Amino acid sequence: MTRISSHGIELNPADPGFGELRNAMEIVDDRAALQARMREDGYLFFRGLLDRDLVLRARHEILLKYAVIGEIDPEKPLMDAIAAADTAIGRVNLRAFSECVRSGIEYERIVLNPRLLGIHGHLLGGDVHAFDFRWPRFVRPGEACGFHYDGPDMMRGTDRIFSSWIPLGDVSRSEGALILLEGSHRQEALLKTYARKDADRDRIPWLGTDPVKLQARYGGRWLSTDFEAGDVLCFTMHTLHGALDNNSPVGRCRLSSDTRYQCTDEPRDERWNGVNPIAHGRDKVFCPGLGNWNNRDFQDEWKRVDARGRLVLPPPKDEKD
Repeated sequence: MTRISSHGIELNPADPGFGELRNAMEIVDDRAALQARMREDGYLFFRGLLDRDLVLRARHEILLKYAVIGEIDPEKPLMDAIAAADTAIGRVNLRAFSECVRSGIEYERIVLNPRLLGIHGHLLGGDVHAFDFRWPRFVRPGEACGFHYDGPDMMRGTDRIFSSWIPLGDVSRSEGALILLEGSHRQEALLKTYARKDADRDRIPWLGTDPVKLQARYGGRWLSTDFEAGDVLCFTMHTLHGALDNNSPVGRCRLSSDTRYQCTDEPRDERWNGVNPIAHGRDKVFCPGLGNWNNRDFQDEWKRVDARGRLVLPPPKDEKD
C-alpha cells in the first residue's frame, strides 16, 4: 500500500478517526439544501462537477510552463508531471513566472466556470465574484501544507467568502490530497481566538502540522478522498484543512488550484483584489514548497524575491507545534 502521511506522521484512512468526504452532487441544483449542508458539514464535495477534459486542458497549459523552467522531467510524458532531478526556478524571474501561471486562458476557464460560479451563487444568495488573485499549486514529492483556517488571510472585506479546492488532474491521498477536520467550522475554541486574527497583522504561522495532536485537541474525523479531475471541494473560511504529504511512488508533482468567491456587491480584501493585488507584500511571490518553516512570515508558500524577481530562500528552520 502506498504510504499516506502528513508532515511525516503516518496515517491510516481505515482507522475510525478518518472518513470519506460526502458527495453533494445529488443536491447540486438545490440552493436551500446546499446552504443547509454547508452549515452542517462546513464543506461541499462535488464528484465530477467540472468537465474532465476542460480540467485536463488547464493542467496541460500550466505544466507546459513548469516544463519550461525545468521542473518537469523531459524524458517522461508532460501530463504525468514527474519531477525533474534539477530545476531552474531559482534563476528565473519568479514574479513574472507566477503571473504567467495564474493568468492562463484554460486555467481561467476553470476559475470562472459557470457551474462553479453557480454553486457559490447558491451559497451566497447573489451574483458572485472570484478573487482577482488565484492560487495554482505545484506540489513536489515530499511536500505538504500545514493546517489552517483561510479566514485570517481573506476576510478584510467580508466574512461571506467560500474557498474552492480543485485538483487539476487526479490526486490520490498518497499524492497530497486535501484533508479537512470534520466539524472544525463549529469549534468555539478556534472561532473565539484563531479565527479572529489577521494573518498579516498578527503574523500567525500554521495552526499546526501534526494531525494526531490537532484531532486530539479539537475532535472530529479527518476527511479526504482520492480526487479525480473534475472534482471540486468547497469549504468555509473556518474549516480547518491542510494537505497530505505528496508520497508519489513515481515522483509525480501534484497540481491543484485554490480560488475564493464572494458577492460582487460586498467589500473586497485589497490583498487579493484589484489590478495588482498586494498579497502578503510586494517583496513576496506565491511559490509553495522548497522547504519547511512552519509558515513563519508566510515562507512555506510565499517566497521573497529580489529586484529582478529572483528567488531568495531563507535557511530551513525546524519549529515545533
